[in-house]
Amino acid sequence: MNQAGPGWHRPDAWRDARAKLEDQAGRFRAGTRGLLLPLFTWPLLPDAVIEIARGNTRGVVAAALGVGLPLLAVRILRRGRAGDTRRAAVIVAVATGLIAGLGAQMAAPLAVLLAAGAWAGTRLLYDGAVPEVEAPEPPAAPGPLDDARARLARIAAVPSLAGVTGAIAAVLDDLDARPDRLPLARRFLAVHLDGLDRIADRLEAGAEPPPGMAPLLADLQTAAEDLRARLRAEESAALEIQVKVLADRLRQEGYA
Repeated sequence: MNQAGPGWHRPDAWRDARAKLEDQAGRFRAGTRGLLLPLFTWPLLPDAVIEIARGNTRGVVAAALGVGLPLLAVRILRRGRAGDTRRAAVIVAVATGLIAGLGAQMAAPLAVLLAAGAWAGTRLLYDGAVPEVEAPEPPAAPGPLDDARARLARIAAVPSLAGVTGAIAAVLDDLDARPDRLPLARRFLAVHLDGLDRIADRLEAGAEPPPGMAPLLADLQTAAEDLRARLRAEESAALEIQVKVLADRLRQEGYA
């Protein structure tokens, strides 16, 4: 049986070499994305020096904007987010129009025409050159009790503190349901969590619990339960007032 010679493998080799070259070219293009833009405005650097020597404020402003705006466009282009090519093209167009109008003192229609050409050129040069990605979603803002829950979870990892951490977790659950009550418990949480943090650190470091630790933990647990009872009592009192107000209004309106 005839075996395929080395020539049969050449198409695969050529295909692999071509794919490798395309990959390298794509990475090079992505790495140099936007770097051509400042090259179009480098003559403005000596012009800015000349305008400063002449005392021409308008010329200095035009040169500064002509250099600065393309640099901003480069930064936006290299970010690679969706819509960045359009934004960069608009910035380059504005820079071109300002240079033509302020620096070269061209008529407004000609300055607008040059700006449109710069916009179109930037779009043709960079549109679709590199895949753009959507901007990442901003991280969710932390909740008012997230820090307290994180600290409590670390403390709860110490088995001997399970009772008091369970009581404080119940307080946090109640506060989740009624965040407006958080100011009433803020001081309580700060003091208790700070103290329990220190106790947990010592226990994790290998310290032996002193005789007074058990009564202290019992007091902390009782304080947490008392706070929870007080918060619920205030809710009950508020509900009682609402019921009374509603009943009085119904009587006044003749519905009761």
